[in-house]
Amino acid sequence: MLCDSMGLDEKEGVGLCVDDIPHILKGCVPDRYEFSPQKPITPKHPTFITSPSLKDRIHCVAYVFDINSMDNLSSKMVAKLKQIQKEVINCGVAQVALLTKVKNCNEVLQDNFLKMNKAMISQSQIQNVNKILGIPLSRILVVDNYASEREMDPVKDILILSALKQMFRATDDFLEDLPLE
Repeated sequence: MLCDSMGLDEKEGVGLCVDDIPHILKGCVPDRYEFSPQKPITPKHPTFITSPSLKDRIHCVAYVFDINSMDNLSSKMVAKLKQIQKEVINCGVAQVALLTKVKNCNEVLQDNFLKMNKAMISQSQIQNVNKILGIPLSRILVVDNYASEREMDPVKDILILSALKQMFRATDDFLEDLPLE
């Protein structure tokens, strides 16, 4: 199951409410629940799942960042990300970070696209995410997303599928560490 939520914002009352995170991770939020930035879900909510099964829980959190904005994260946003990461760690959930919009980086040459993790700009951004969130370098993945292209690009597809494979590996590690029920 995929759980996609609204993005974060440094302002309070805008974007995903950090108080919703533990409930999302533990599988207490029903499918199609409409999040409110001002009012987090509580156990008193009529659709709150009090005894979630393993299939309801989150097994891997993917933080998605625009590679061009990594150096411009405000201290409030970094604090919010660290608060979320603390909840993720407390729940023992696997984590990956996806750095998107690589094509906007002039330093990444089209000819060198498959080796872009070694490109200077990508490497510094990967290290920045590692420094901010403490996510292992092997779990920080660089991809280029489709925006307005009319045709598929095999190189982009390889990077996206490779990132997906890494997310599955992280999820598999999480599931292997779970106690038997």
